Amino acid sequence: MAKFKNLRRHLGLSIYGKPLARRPRIGIYGGQFDPIHYGHLVCAQWTLWSEDLDQIVFVTCGESPNGKEDSLSANDRHDMVVAATASNPRFRASRSDINQKGTSYMINTVEGVLDEYGEDIDVFVMISAEYLNPDHKYFLPKWIGADQMFAKNNLTFLVFPREDITVEQIKAWAKLVPQARIKPLFAPSPPLSSTMIREWVRQGRSIWYTTTWDVQQIIAKKGHYLKPGQRAYKPEAPDLCDVKRVGLFPGQFDPISQGDLLRGEWARQEHNLDRVVFVTSANPPNNRKVRDTAEERHEMVVAATAGNPYFDAWRTDVDSGKVSYTLQTVEEARRRFGKDVELFVIIGSEYLDPKHPFTLSKWMGAQDLFKMCKFIAIPKGWTDIEKAKTWAKRVPNADIEVVYAPSVPVSAEQIRTLVKDGHPTLYCTPYDVAQLIVKNGMYGSNETAALKKRR
Repeated sequence: MAKFKNLRRHLGLSIYGKPLARRPRIGIYGGQFDPIHYGHLVCAQWTLWSEDLDQIVFVTCGESPNGKEDSLSANDRHDMVVAATASNPRFRASRSDINQKGTSYMINTVEGVLDEYGEDIDVFVMISAEYLNPDHKYFLPKWIGADQMFAKNNLTFLVFPREDITVEQIKAWAKLVPQARIKPLFAPSPPLSSTMIREWVRQGRSIWYTTTWDVQQIIAKKGHYLKPGQRAYKPEAPDLCDVKRVGLFPGQFDPISQGDLLRGEWARQEHNLDRVVFVTSANPPNNRKVRDTAEERHEMVVAATAGNPYFDAWRTDVDSGKVSYTLQTVEEARRRFGKDVELFVIIGSEYLDPKHPFTLSKWMGAQDLFKMCKFIAIPKGWTDIEKAKTWAKRVPNADIEVVYAPSVPVSAEQIRTLVKDGHPTLYCTPYDVAQLIVKNGMYGSNETAALKKRR
């Protein structure tokens, strides 16, 4: 790839509208990306704004020193990186590792980026926390060329948590490598991996909401990760008259997130549901403050679910004008679908906790509700699943199955904060939802629009 002749002008015009007055700050995110997914993209976007980076370069690994023999070719993996990052002006896909041939080491990645951008930049190398663990096979100081990277005055390692590793643990491990400039970084790290996605494709499952739509299309049309003779997944949602099993997913959706959609899709596949109905809680008993935004929240749910033939959006609670209770939602579902359709309600496992102020056993008409439907409870992480199963056994007369679902761990509250602080919500919620947030002036995104609305 050609070297930039005027990097400051390039970044200034494309990002700020004027040349940069400081040294450009370039992030490097190297990996196999087999395939790239929302975990990578969310982490990179979070890092971009939190560290005031001008650009993040996704460098597709050519031949990884810790790669697997069954990995896709570097060119196939890079095509997916290009597709996933193309719409983000601050992301760039680089073939520098691929073009160098041979085994890809991070020192080569860094040198390749410096060759493209020039030495007059500050480099931030993004790595996950396990590489700071002294017991790890690929402990950072053992990397090929580690000392050369440590000697570069313009290079900082940004280390983000993964799984159960905390920022505090990263800080402790960083002290074991004093020769390196290491900065612990909080970034959402989804319980989602490339390995999971590859396995789901081989199992004939949907991978909606795990990676961008363009990447999903590349995987399908090229038959990536499929077994010999296996056909790519295609949705075959039954007609409404043939629906037998329905999942009801009530929630405030303030706003609806990629995590909500992935949980709904996972529950659908795990329980062979013919439909998942997202029901916007207009006036929930546990948060009366959101009732004024019911219409806007429902619009976001409609936009987020429109493209999935198995998903539907109901405004029954919005139109009722009453306090939103799940019992009423289930009764409405029974009227619409008939007596022979099996109903499931998808809930967060926190409502099984007997200490929760709105624990399931205390819901309005709970015993009647338990006779009408079953429950699918989804914990927030693997660490909570056994506890949730114990709670489920303590809810009398209720049929509850606790199911782990991978998710993008960016909460609705975090999305609202991102909007309020002027940051994009890319990869946290669908594009159409992000557009509605701005258009409706929600969460402080556009005070002028919000003022006009109030008038």
